[in-house]
Amino acid sequence: MLLEFIATLSLGAGAAGIILLVQKLTRGALPRWAMPAAAGLAMFTFAVWSEYSWSARSMDALGPEAIVASEVKQKQIWRPWTFFAPVTTRLIALDGSGAVDMDGTVVVDMYLLSRWQDGAVVPAAFDCLLNRRADLFEARGDDIATTLHSADWLAVGASDPVLRAACDRLRLN
Repeated sequence: MLLEFIATLSLGAGAAGIILLVQKLTRGALPRWAMPAAAGLAMFTFAVWSEYSWSARSMDALGPEAIVASEVKQKQIWRPWTFFAPVTTRLIALDGSGAVDMDGTVVVDMYLLSRWQDGAVVPAAFDCLLNRRADLFEARGDDIATTLHSADWLAVGASDPVLRAACDRLRLN
């Protein structure tokens, strides 16, 4: 967050510097409001770009094998443009490179990402046959089969987007 703030200020200062240079070269042909307007427009444009590109940049950082399982898009009153194009504020991604299919149960790392907050990695299991999920924070067995057997399962329903992503896209057929 601090780096984006510094980048925003730097971009505003750079835009103001370009307008100052143009004013010097044209001997003051631009109006006096051009410099603050250019700085404000540059900072505003960067802030909007940063908000809308956050989810794509986050997914790129996770690697090519990560898949988006669920996104939360929001409209916010203090950002009126989000009523025309909602912005992604949270997402759940699954690590496809580490997914293991065990007879209809997919074991995978689930990434919980939220704008302006630290992300979390949750090891999870998805039972594609019984439509349920278990978070595997505490391994309660020597092997994965014992851990899955003793896990606390949560029924999520067949239409759950995270279950569908795990079962439809990561499960070996």
